[in-house]
Amino acid sequence: MKSIKYLALAFLTLTIGGCSENIDDSNLYTFTGEMMIDHFANDTAKYGKYLEILKMVHLSKKSESTMYELLSARGNYTCFAPTNDAIDHYLDSLLHLEEPQVSSTNINEIPDSIAESIVFNSIIDNGNSEAYSTTTGFGTGALNKTNMNDRYINLSYGNDSTGKTLIFVNANSVIIDKDIEVENGYIHSIDKVLSPSTSTVADLIIGTENLSFFGDLLTMTGWNDKLLSYKDEDYELNNENAGEKRDNSGASGWAGSYPEKRYFGYTVFVEPDSIFAEKGINSIDDLKQYLKSNAYYGSKTSWGEDYTNPDNYLNQFVAYHILPERLIWDQLVIFANEKGFTNASPNRGGKKFNINVWEYYETMDYHRRSIKITGTRSEKLINRHATYNLISYKEKADGIDIPGIKISDKNGKYDNNALNGFYYPINDLLVWTESVPKKILNERMRYDICSLLPELLTNGCRRNETQCYYFTYDYFTSKNGGSGAIPIMSEQTDFAYLSNYQNEGSSNVGGSGTWTNYQADEFNIRGKYDFVMKLPPVPYTGTYEIRYGVNANNNRGMAQIYLGTNPNNLPAVGIPIDLRIGGDNAMVGWKSDADLGSDDAIQEKDKQMRNNGYMKGPAYFFPGSASGRDCLTSIRKIIFTGTLEEGKTYYIRFKSVLDSSSTQFFFDYLEFVPKTIYNGDIPEDKW
Repeated sequence: MKSIKYLALAFLTLTIGGCSENIDDSNLYTFTGEMMIDHFANDTAKYGKYLEILKMVHLSKKSESTMYELLSARGNYTCFAPTNDAIDHYLDSLLHLEEPQVSSTNINEIPDSIAESIVFNSIIDNGNSEAYSTTTGFGTGALNKTNMNDRYINLSYGNDSTGKTLIFVNANSVIIDKDIEVENGYIHSIDKVLSPSTSTVADLIIGTENLSFFGDLLTMTGWNDKLLSYKDEDYELNNENAGEKRDNSGASGWAGSYPEKRYFGYTVFVEPDSIFAEKGINSIDDLKQYLKSNAYYGSKTSWGEDYTNPDNYLNQFVAYHILPERLIWDQLVIFANEKGFTNASPNRGGKKFNINVWEYYETMDYHRRSIKITGTRSEKLINRHATYNLISYKEKADGIDIPGIKISDKNGKYDNNALNGFYYPINDLLVWTESVPKKILNERMRYDICSLLPELLTNGCRRNETQCYYFTYDYFTSKNGGSGAIPIMSEQTDFAYLSNYQNEGSSNVGGSGTWTNYQADEFNIRGKYDFVMKLPPVPYTGTYEIRYGVNANNNRGMAQIYLGTNPNNLPAVGIPIDLRIGGDNAMVGWKSDADLGSDDAIQEKDKQMRNNGYMKGPAYFFPGSASGRDCLTSIRKIIFTGTLEEGKTYYIRFKSVLDSSSTQFFFDYLEFVPKTIYNGDIPEDKW
């Protein structure tokens, strides 16, 4: 019944991202170059039925323009066009459902919702970016842009009986003619209509044949009923800023727009049945015994049969598999500007990955536990641990003591793309072992701010070709099912996200670099800003430093920092920080490693800077010709040193202390560093 419920929901909430309500006739080409519509009209034996459906479907409920008119105009569209046979097969399958969705297979008699589903699911509006071809955009997993039904399109690869490579779309459709180039994009002909699952991610797992054991766990623990959030209808209906565009003139800042929608989503890492069987786990009692005998959850665990209790062993086990954001495959980790990265487009397939990258995510575990995802040249792994060569910063061949759990981008013939998220199969049991907090996470944890904002990730804003996104004061709150990552933001806070998608930057040794960012994006916040952010959890109780990554320049301002556990009453931490102060200021004491020369001199300078409350930027990322460490405007400010407790929720507040509303608050990354790292037996590395 849930699947039927969400099917209806999906049809009712069909939307179009980035399209105007009516087609501007001035955008219609008058030359003889073939447009998409021309190609379909010239081959009606193959696309005639799709062409007719395009004429039936309007851009939106309020628009008089049709999709036929849209694809007659210039633009950049990627179209996965179903053949006549594909449409016949699809309509016939709907007619023979237990509860038929159509009364006839005649395309002139199908409901508007079915016609809209066929069309909107098949088209991606690439905006100002080039449409996707198999050579300029295709990779493994979901394409970066959603289709016109706001759903991601998944790609995977296989072979037919002759060994010919096949490209699968959403697991079930096969591209039979690829890269048909027309004036307004690319057409890829497919043998089945794209009809993404309308099940929630939990229901999709429960209904997948080789995931039955984990599906039972979701049901027993009640997590299937906690993974239902999909869309904040109130944001779209009642927020006057939703979808509003802003230009780059005057005081408005950068060209960009507010998100049109506010979706919620989830990512679930799932052990297939075969993985449980390999461990000798064939029943709930087997799993209980396995977890108990290894003491994985210790004193915080209830071993009773109330599986919905967040302290229960099953509940903790399941919760540690779930992230509160919808993550496409390419954004589980971000390859952007790390050492050795070569800036060529597109960034897919692992060919340009030189050193490992990481991302830390808080799971939905009540006890606030995190996972670390490592991206290597060929794999993505959960909770891997290795030692590194401190010159090249590559893994030592003999230093991999915890290999990590491999994540797969697909589940064979089964679809992993749900209405409100993705699931990814993993090849070992994912548990919170003692080695996770004490070894894997006992390190300098560098968090890009984006990874702390689930709504940003779920709504496809990160690493988008769009120059800028603006966010209203309530976008990241807990309103209507949100994460509450930013529970408080004044209406005077102008909150903007900037993505340096092409990784363009300049940094010369000792110079003032531009775009000296971790992972090549940032938040640039203006106005008389005042906002509170929830901090990620620490792995264990102990003494930590919190560091704030700065790219200093004269456009910045000054901010007072507050930190504590009550978001409505946070105590101030230190004196206001001046974001205009770069490394060349005597208060910082920066001097390039090249000028210092010897290792002893470099170490002494690092100590002096730490005494001043600063550090050089990381050598890990290369914004241009030199690393963040080599750029005097890229520095780290130590903003807190003290005890942080495992499982406790802390908040940080940033408030402007200047009268000006035009000064910028640069927000890129935070580091959480245990004392064992910054004051351990071995000096902390420069990376």
